[in-house]
Amino acid sequence: MAYYKSYGAAGEVTGSCHFLHIGKIRILIDCGMFQGAESEMNFEPFGFEPSDIDYLIVTHAHLDHIGRIPLLVKKGFDQKIISTRATYSIAQLMLRNSAGILETKPKPLYTLNDVDPALDLFGTFLECGQTMTLDENIKISFKNAGHILGSVSVKLEFFDEGIEKSIVFSGDIGQSERIITSPIEFWDKANYVFVESTYGLSIHEKLEISIDSFKEQILQTIGHGGTVVIPSFALERTQEILFLLKQMSEENLLTNIPVYLDSPLAINVTNTFMDYPELFSDDVKKIIQNGENPFDFKELIKTYSKAESMQINTKHGPKIIIAGSGMCEGGRVNYHLVRYLEDKANLALFVGYQVESTLGRKISTGNRDVSILGTPVNINAKVGYVSGFSAHADQKELLEWIDVIEDIYCVYLIHGDVPQLETLKGKIKKELQEKVHIVKIGEQIHL
Repeated sequence: MAYYKSYGAAGEVTGSCHFLHIGKIRILIDCGMFQGAESEMNFEPFGFEPSDIDYLIVTHAHLDHIGRIPLLVKKGFDQKIISTRATYSIAQLMLRNSAGILETKPKPLYTLNDVDPALDLFGTFLECGQTMTLDENIKISFKNAGHILGSVSVKLEFFDEGIEKSIVFSGDIGQSERIITSPIEFWDKANYVFVESTYGLSIHEKLEISIDSFKEQILQTIGHGGTVVIPSFALERTQEILFLLKQMSEENLLTNIPVYLDSPLAINVTNTFMDYPELFSDDVKKIIQNGENPFDFKELIKTYSKAESMQINTKHGPKIIIAGSGMCEGGRVNYHLVRYLEDKANLALFVGYQVESTLGRKISTGNRDVSILGTPVNINAKVGYVSGFSAHADQKELLEWIDVIEDIYCVYLIHGDVPQLETLKGKIKKELQEKVHIVKIGEQIHL
């Protein structure tokens, strides 16, 4: 007997946690943190006994896919965690940073002391194109998901009651066009396909248009002597932004304009990226082969300490500040927003998805009066948004990813808000003629 049960990212975007029971083996795919309006769900019981899980497979190192692993271990999980090496390297940084933030909360989900025992369970590595056999001859294999560095989709193959079956979990699928990440890989066959639906009703702006818009908005602001504040995710998005700013630097468009990378986590993640040159796009690989760092340029200033961060405000004249968090829910970016949002010469430039109820969502959708760090702020600065940098596939790309797969019995939609899920379901039924089901949290599905 084999069945699946959802414990997160079903009817919502965050908190990915998917349970598989195959024979006597219990497998968890991801164990992520709920974010935004769903964050209180992190404190609810898992719904299963962590000590009963035989394997945890991690698709990538975003917190909504790994953020509750320390809690899982604290509650009794002590078996192997399977991932790519890049995911493990990045997860170390992300989980330690997460714990540091959580420790400042009145009710921390876990602490730094809980992180090392979780990291100790990593070390069973599987790279794209490889296959690993688990107990009871369950075979797992990875393909590049094209989402962030080290991200994968997962295939499990097994026999159930004498019948050969296969399941694919998409993880998070990247766009077909990305700035620094190597291209997405496709599966040819699977019976049960669990696919993310983050942008199930959306079509992204073309990447080239977004890049042009990004550069144009920056040049307009600094040309008028303003400051550009970019709330950016430390993982992947910051590295993409640095790559584009390097291009501008080499075109002499940033001469005498300081660019501050004001995020210790982003600095550390960027350094870690350089340990995996084989995972980049061909354009980035060529830069590395020429002996250059694709994420460094002469105007870049890395501000690691708080003292260095505070010194940014003493630099008068045009400048660019890249700081976290990407949704403005904490981190140094909030201090910069308080300083610069009230001046009409400045620009707050959003470059990533903003979860409902976050400060970033409020600012990016037109609210002119917000409270930041307990300070009322009247927004006179320009607010820009670039949509085409998304690390998630849009509706068209999701349909293309599914359409390649043969022998599908059913497509199961996860990791999306209800409107996205419903729209994508209709498209799959109409255009692909596949059976499709929207997964509900806690729902058990026989495979």
